[in-house]
Amino acid sequence: MDEQSIGKTIRSLRQDLKITLTDAARKAGIAKGTLSKIETGQISAPISTLLCISQALGVPISQFFREQEEDPPYVLVRSGAGIPITRDGTRFGYSYEALAPGMSGKTAEPFLLTIRPEDPPGTFCHGGQEFIFMVEGSMEFTIDQEKIMLHAGDSLYFDPSRTHKTRAAGPVPARFICIFIQDPDIRRNNP
Repeated sequence: MDEQSIGKTIRSLRQDLKITLTDAARKAGIAKGTLSKIETGQISAPISTLLCISQALGVPISQFFREQEEDPPYVLVRSGAGIPITRDGTRFGYSYEALAPGMSGKTAEPFLLTIRPEDPPGTFCHGGQEFIFMVEGSMEFTIDQEKIMLHAGDSLYFDPSRTHKTRAAGPVPARFICIFIQDPDIRRNNP
């Protein structure tokens, strides 16, 4: 899914909810011009910004990734067929593949992430919850100041509102399943 599709969906949701661009930007804590550029697909918003926008609109973030008008009963993504998307870690060279595109109403957004040894460390901080399952390689993961080494088969569930850093450790790329979990209050208010 590209920036234009995500932006178009955000604009459509905002207009359906009869929320002005100014009010949505203020509630999301971003500049009106930034929200306008996101809605027109001129810029790619990091996941943390998309989470703020979803909370401002009172909708699950998964609504931004819908591709079909009719909700499918399931989403099947075959091996190697994840949808490449741009997210906040892309600026560090990280590769994101959406693993459940088109399924609306979900409270979690799963991705397959790849961090190459030559990619610089990424620093993140956002709302919700996050789960990581290492598929292959190793990754140095830091929460606040605590360093944790993750290897294939390891998993980590954590509060992403704490500053966290990622870095591939070793000669091969770190590949892992990352699931961003929406704030449950958003889901509760929007069944």
